[in-house]
Amino acid sequence: MSLISHLRALHSVDSLVRGIKTRFDNADSDRRRHQTQVDLLAGKRRDQEAQLRQIQATVANLELEDGTFKARLETLRAELNSSANPRQYNALRDELKVIEGKRDELAERILAQMENQEKLKTEMAASEAPLSDRTRLRDMAKAALDEAKAELGGRLAELEAQRERAAANLKEEAREAFDEAADRNEGEALAEVTIVSLRHREFACGGCNAELPLDAYSRVAAQNEQLVTCMSCGRILFMDNIPERPDAKKKAAAKKEAAIDPDGLG
Repeated sequence: MSLISHLRALHSVDSLVRGIKTRFDNADSDRRRHQTQVDLLAGKRRDQEAQLRQIQATVANLELEDGTFKARLETLRAELNSSANPRQYNALRDELKVIEGKRDELAERILAQMENQEKLKTEMAASEAPLSDRTRLRDMAKAALDEAKAELGGRLAELEAQRERAAANLKEEAREAFDEAADRNEGEALAEVTIVSLRHREFACGGCNAELPLDAYSRVAAQNEQLVTCMSCGRILFMDNIPERPDAKKKAAAKKEAAIDPDGLG
């Protein structure tokens, strides 16, 4: 087999390998994308839960403090009712007013915390659906990845073994050029030379349509086991059909005529 034949054999199996790996990569990319969103939403949910616990603890502490004030107020009122000393009565009354003022402030703080708590619970309830939906999408993507691996995992191993055998038929330089071209062009490592105008010596790369110099065309057309790549995209160039040059028939006829009548005497 020629160099190009070996390269085309490698390209054939390499395309299959890359196709399966691309399917795996796409499925895994979907899974990771959804997982990232799940992590963000779950993280936000954990923050909300922590914030809710903190608010609940704050409310409990404030209510405990309010209970202390309430008990002191009840004691003061009882002492006021039983007090016969004007000085003591006035002192108890002043303390009663101070504690009532503090309790009013405390009630406002408790109310504000309760409002924050209800607002946070509403936000948490609203976040349940997005988290559930994203988790479902993540699970579906994971299932698709697992299914693809179960379906094609064995086939991929076989193709990779075939690829190694095909690559072994090439020299290191050719393998490196192939891998570089394939990686650069999404698996399309080879391109056929396009003849724009043979008469005007205009040629192009069939992969990227870049203009090719005459030298590149000549080396590909020579089919002398020489590796020729497109200077623009790096694809390895080949030609299935090598056309005759426009003046080839005239030269062949002239050569034949010269052979018949070497002296040109007709």
